[in-house]
Amino acid sequence: MRIVLLGPPGVGKGTQAKRLARINEVKHLTTGELVREEIRMGTPLGHEIQRYNDLGELVPDEVIVGMIKPYLTMTESWILDGFPRDETQARALEVMLDEAGLALDRVIALSAPDDELIDRLSGRRQSAATGKTYHLTFDPPPAGDPGPFIQRVDDSPEDIRHRLEVYHSRTEPLKRYYEERDLLSEVDAGGSMDATTEAILQVLGSVNR
Repeated sequence: MRIVLLGPPGVGKGTQAKRLARINEVKHLTTGELVREEIRMGTPLGHEIQRYNDLGELVPDEVIVGMIKPYLTMTESWILDGFPRDETQARALEVMLDEAGLALDRVIALSAPDDELIDRLSGRRQSAATGKTYHLTFDPPPAGDPGPFIQRVDDSPEDIRHRLEVYHSRTEPLKRYYEERDLLSEVDAGGSMDATTEAILQVLGSVNR
């Protein structure tokens, strides 16, 4: 099983990827965690990524592609979360898989209305005491967590709208790209996490039959 998971900020992509990886016993490859691991280990690639971060610049595609490439063949089955982000990266992924004699099984695009995504993200708070993340409405902090509870700087409604605009202009066109290759399945993630997980599993079940 080799899956790409697409979706806008706040749609629950990371949560679903973790669930699917656990249920199907596959590797969850998320670019954010891979970047942090490279930086933590102090690898040459990590130093290069850190340099771009320190300058406040986007990490070039070729750097991200170089980071992702070895992980694609470390295990036979994986869920890729956070890559590709645009058609350039999608084409690079296609080349890497072709060179390794591999292919994608399915691309799953999660979706939900922007207003709902803004509500989800703007209500997030992280405990300074425990590091756990809660939601003021859907998952409020328990009495045993002393807090204080801090909102991420980029979780203001204005910043969220900007991130959604970037997604719609840069990443969402990948749905057409993968639809043309007969790889795309769209899943409505506007309901509960459990309902979304079940819908994805149904998609994967139909692919594997």
